[in-house]
Amino acid sequence: MHYLSVQEVKEMCYNSTYHFKEYILDQKEVFPYNVQVLFDMAKEGRIRNESINGFVRKNTSRLHFLSKEANLLANTSEGFPIKIPKFPHFRTAEHLFQCIKLDQAKGDEIIEKQLLIIDQTSGEGAKLMGDRKDDMRMFWRSSWVMKDWEMRDLPTDQYKEKHWEAVTEMVNALWYALLMKLGNNRKEFGKVLLKNGAVKQSPIVEMSLDQRQPDTFWGTKVEPNGMLRGMNLAGKLLSRLRDLYRLELLQKKGSFNLLNVTPPFSIQIIGGDIQSVDYNE
Repeated sequence: MHYLSVQEVKEMCYNSTYHFKEYILDQKEVFPYNVQVLFDMAKEGRIRNESINGFVRKNTSRLHFLSKEANLLANTSEGFPIKIPKFPHFRTAEHLFQCIKLDQAKGDEIIEKQLLIIDQTSGEGAKLMGDRKDDMRMFWRSSWVMKDWEMRDLPTDQYKEKHWEAVTEMVNALWYALLMKLGNNRKEFGKVLLKNGAVKQSPIVEMSLDQRQPDTFWGTKVEPNGMLRGMNLAGKLLSRLRDLYRLELLQKKGSFNLLNVTPPFSIQIIGGDIQSVDYNE
């Protein structure tokens, strides 16, 4: 299933810098999503980069289309439902990811919390519900609790092995959600992946939606000069999925290892264990 080892996760966990100007070139070399964040910052005069500001001015009528197209990469994007035999329909990959975050060992209330997430009508709603700290955090898996508390301000060069194991569990949970998104929507989402930098294996970059408190673990912060900085783990996983999918396409085996999906660890949704699913069938 190409799940990541602790060592592989360590190799991914470094802060990266991306030049947004490479997005506005005729031949793009970086493929960001949530780009409406930067477009809005440019309109508000918060970006000190004339090439970016000029691009926004010249393309005012196209910005919504550009944002919508790029955002198909996002975990919260609509139009890529996930169906798992014997389980509820997940509107987006974010719905599934947020359900995975909850620890089934913490009691029957987990079922009620997962149903609250599943019932959200948008990916953004599912994320907001799952991230709620007042009534959800006590039900998170220990890895998420550790990341939110003990590791919040801890530099990666001070991580202990337990910290790396926690990050690895989180990364593989998102990897599983992305595999399920592709498995359920191979043609549609596969096309999106290939359109975003497949030929040159260019970086895919998540811009954090909240630039006041940017999530530089999964995504990046937009600097006033238009640079994007952060670990960008969500973007790196999307790039990895794209490259592995393209490789399997080129091999022309007729079936895809990526589409035979086994959970990375025990996952229960509303009281039932998720089993392996082969989406080649």
